[in-house]
Amino acid sequence: MYWPLTRWYRTSLQVLLVCFAVAACFSAAMSQAQSNAADLQGTVRDANGAVVANAAVTVRNIGTNVSREATTNDDGYYKIVNLAPGDYELSVKAANYKTAVVPSVKLTIGQTINQDVPLEVGDLTATVTVTSVSPNMVETTSTTIASVVDQQRIENLPINERNYLAFALTTSTVGRDAGRPIGPAPTTGLNFGGQRGRSNLVQVDGADNTDNSVNASRSTVSQEAVQEFQVVTNSFAPEFGRSSGGVVNVVTKAGTNDLHGNLFGFLRHKSFQARNAFAPITDPPFTRAQYGGTIGGAFHKDRTFFFGAFEQRQRHETGFFTSNVSQGLSGVATIPITGLGNVTFRNLTAQQITYINTLLGSGNATLAGAAVQYAYLASSGGSTALTGANPLPNPGSVPGVGLGAPIGGRFFLTGAPVPSATTNAAGQLIAFRPLLGLQTTFPVTDKTTFNSIRIDQVVTKNNHLTFRVGYNPSLITGIQVESQNQSLGQNDFSRTGIQK
Repeated sequence: MYWPLTRWYRTSLQVLLVCFAVAACFSAAMSQAQSNAADLQGTVRDANGAVVANAAVTVRNIGTNVSREATTNDDGYYKIVNLAPGDYELSVKAANYKTAVVPSVKLTIGQTINQDVPLEVGDLTATVTVTSVSPNMVETTSTTIASVVDQQRIENLPINERNYLAFALTTSTVGRDAGRPIGPAPTTGLNFGGQRGRSNLVQVDGADNTDNSVNASRSTVSQEAVQEFQVVTNSFAPEFGRSSGGVVNVVTKAGTNDLHGNLFGFLRHKSFQARNAFAPITDPPFTRAQYGGTIGGAFHKDRTFFFGAFEQRQRHETGFFTSNVSQGLSGVATIPITGLGNVTFRNLTAQQITYINTLLGSGNATLAGAAVQYAYLASSGGSTALTGANPLPNPGSVPGVGLGAPIGGRFFLTGAPVPSATTNAAGQLIAFRPLLGLQTTFPVTDKTTFNSIRIDQVVTKNNHLTFRVGYNPSLITGIQVESQNQSLGQNDFSRTGIQK
């Protein structure tokens, strides 16, 4: 008897825990619902301006045919909350009045739209289309300072790398952050009120999209999957929080009753664009391609909708070390020195070589000795940097010059030995690397994919379920590590890393 009761107890406990978790998830979703929705409110009046109570107000989403209803109170006031952003049709019915229809009301994320509706006396079966009353976009009940980047701007404004968050820069109070938008811990790249990029919050469909470990911005969705987003710069509502900078509140596209989709592609290639003037090779590779598509529709008309988006970015370029280390070989002078034979001095300018030769040809032993000393000193630092070896001798071993045997692999000022290039356990090069040993060109590659699927289910008129999954694998090689703060493909290969 003990074993069955124990198993029943454990099973019951597991069921209760699951129910609690589901309830907690629904509670969290409900608490954040307003962050990715809009509200519609207004007052219904007759031709004389008197309020109309008990009027039936219906707002219908044009794309999905999903409707919500409300009734005006004694003051003729109505309010419908948590509406998905989009285009709606608003209709009002009341006894002894004609039915009023406002054919187009556009709701945007995070806003409360005031739409008043006038009624005309007449038969309820008669319909009057109201076009003269425009919605009031000024929110008198909110202290939030925000703006919305809508679908029109997202589709028509030029953008680099299709990073739609950069459209927030069209807001006058937002600037570009000095931090790197890529690297081990990428940021939003946006500056709100002087705060760094890690001080911002990015939300997608009401869910926090920030990496809590370093407050970095996670990868979001394809630009084609974004319906619009809200840029909140100050005094934002409590459902955002956890941000001393600003908030970027993104809402993704949903399916409608009509099947729709698109295909797109963008290409940059070396065959039809200018060569990088700083590239050390004649024909540097350069290809950047972004392509993908979307599809949306309904599994079940008026009830179950889907929207999928795919985008891939591929990049194949040649990175290069911009320092022209070959110059160190062009300024070379060979000087015969008694006791040492012919000594080669690197990294000398043409003027320095002329000066040295003038002193050597003067016939004055003192000036000739000074010329040799000058040659050693002038080429010491450059030779150490280029080859890892210092040609400067120790004092005392060269007759008439006052110099000794070559110092070799030592720095001139400190006399400390130049550390040789070695590798650690991970195979990474450490310590000193001579410039002539650096890899001047190296591949820069990028393969990033954005996959997202969204499903919306109408459970009841007042209860909707949204499910979205995203999978965004990315592999970028040849990028500079965070501390270098250099442009891609213009730094030494030994300072690059891999972002996966």
